[in-house]
Parts: sequence; C-alpha cells; structure tokens
Amino acid sequence: MTLVRSMHLTPIGEGTVLLEPTDGFDPGEPDTYLVPLTGALQQVRARRLLYDLKNVPVIDSLYYRWLADVAATCHISGISMVVVNMRPATAYALALTLKDSPPFGCALDVNSARGLPGFS
Repeated sequence: MTLVRSMHLTPIGEGTVLLEPTDGFDPGEPDTYLVPLTGALQQVRARRLLYDLKNVPVIDSLYYRWLADVAATCHISGISMVVVNMRPATAYALALTLKDSPPFGCALDVNSARGLPGFS
C-alpha cells in the first residue's frame, strides 16, 4: 500500500504498519505528509507504526523534528511509534544533541520491535 507521496507504507499484521521513506522525501515540509499519513494509518486501523530508518543516512535537527511531529500525530491518533534500523553512528550523534527522551520508541529492527511491550 503506497498512499503517501515519498513514503512506502506496508501493513505487516496485527495492526502494525511499516513506513519506509523513499527518495524525494523532504522532512522540511511536514504539512505535505502528516495529514495524508495520519489518514492512511487510520484507514487501516493501525495501532503501531514502525518507521524504518535504514535508508536515512543522517538525522539532523530538521529530521528529528519530523520524527517528533509524526510521533505526536500518532499519539493523538492512539498509534504507538517505534523507530527501527537507526544506524549506530546516527543514534550516537542524535543522542549527543538530545536534551529530553525522544517521543518514540526505538528498536534494532522490525523483528525486535515486534517483541516490545504492548505489541499484540
């Protein structure tokens, strides 16, 4: 299912949707993506969003704000968000810049995310 420009969305069972950003995704334009993304997640009755970062080489403050916006939108919609496949160097660099805990969960990969509490 691809319903949002520059994002590949795949239902993977048990109310979980995998989001993979594609080439052309611009986190600096959240209004372009948030409403269609939320609508698509609600349409499939998602309970958990796994945001796959394997093809995202750098997470700067702009991309982090995007992730926080997605997490906030998911929270309002009753959807939990877990980031998966963040590169270790990226995670370390991001951790150095954070003042608070991120508003989303993190897991090593999709299979690890399935083992997190609250996954049913």
